Amino acid sequence: MILYDNTGQSHLLHLLICSEETESCRFYAMELNGHSRARHKDLTTHQNGDVSTSSVEDELDPWTALAYKPHTITMLLIGACFLVWASGALDPECSSGIDLVTSVKRGTWAMFAVFLAYCLLQAPSTVLVRPHPAIWRLVHGIAVIYLVALTFLLFQRRDDAREFMKYLHPDLGVELPERSYGADCRIYVPENPTNRFKNVYETLFDEFVLAHILGWWGKAIMIRNQPLLWVLSIGFELMELTFRHMLPNFNECWWDSIILDILICNWFGIWAGMRTVRYFDGRTYEWVCVSQQPNLIGKVKRTLGQFTPAQWDKDEWHPLLGPLRFIQVLSLCIIFLTVELNTFFLKFCLWIPPRNPLIVWRLVFWWLIAIPTIREYNSYLQDRKPEKKVGTFCWLSLGICIVELLICIKFGHGLFPNPMPKWLGKALPKSLCLSAATTTYHWPKDRTNGKQKKP
Repeated sequence: MILYDNTGQSHLLHLLICSEETESCRFYAMELNGHSRARHKDLTTHQNGDVSTSSVEDELDPWTALAYKPHTITMLLIGACFLVWASGALDPECSSGIDLVTSVKRGTWAMFAVFLAYCLLQAPSTVLVRPHPAIWRLVHGIAVIYLVALTFLLFQRRDDAREFMKYLHPDLGVELPERSYGADCRIYVPENPTNRFKNVYETLFDEFVLAHILGWWGKAIMIRNQPLLWVLSIGFELMELTFRHMLPNFNECWWDSIILDILICNWFGIWAGMRTVRYFDGRTYEWVCVSQQPNLIGKVKRTLGQFTPAQWDKDEWHPLLGPLRFIQVLSLCIIFLTVELNTFFLKFCLWIPPRNPLIVWRLVFWWLIAIPTIREYNSYLQDRKPEKKVGTFCWLSLGICIVELLICIKFGHGLFPNPMPKWLGKALPKSLCLSAATTTYHWPKDRTNGKQKKP
């Protein structure tokens, strides 16, 4: 039996699903995203094994109806007019003086624009609905383009790939000196008359300090689990220690790695992120349509509220629940750390300076694609179906991470002459043994939980 109640103020659809066989009831509160005043909803009832579905119409909020109604044909005609204007299809004489390189650039960007327009209008929606489902369809399209572009770059030679980067930014294609942060680890430099704390000052005002804080704030909002965040924080510092013989950028002083990175920057980013998580977790999500707001200020606040989450999910990771869950959460950590390392190896192999806009845009893109990826992966872990698959963003994220890693491996041949330290060769097998021991230790617990779940 299904009972539902739709109040005009909260716009929540309450479902009470009761089973006569198990004599149990479940209560659900489904938000309608604050945009539709649902007179009726598609309801599926399960009674004695039979499935019946009733579908009726939704009435959209008149203030936002234009943004949520399909306008595919209209947008197609507008896009066609734009192509006519940009390509000079009706006036071939105007494009006769354009050189081949410019023509190829314009055609490539137009090709990307057409594909993104298709994704914006026709691609499947994701699990996220704020600020608008079309935004996340657009992010999905950008992810596909990035994956395809990386695949093209993978099939090039290293020197040709560096030359190709000039087409993306004119400052690229030039070999860059790598800065070593561990050349002088003294905190106090007495022979420097202008600034005796020169080493600390230069490290504090490096561009990576702000990147650390903002990065961990964003990761905290996505993962929402403080112990797991600290595992990633310490794990990345261990990765820097592992690959410092390959990248001079990872050669840091002890006080830079432990105090500045972990205890100051990472801690502050994680603290601020978890404060943000607790703020959204403590809110009451009862959305009222824009048209039902009593005054202009209320309408403005509701419009700005569209850029906040429609609801807040509590992600439960439980890495010690059993060996399978431990491996699944460990895989998430490995992919996270691999994406982080790819940033530095791509920068080194393709000669991209740290302050180049491409680095910033890549980090912003990864943050956007990671938001639905984490949601999909956590839903995958919580799903109890016997047959399940990961979402599209999970698939894309893993594919992009793999292709980026392949580019780093291919283009890195001959760039890292320093041999692996002996201590590292001894530490890696011990780490693998520790992971295997942890998995084996929790194996009986996983079997016990599996038996308890069986009816």
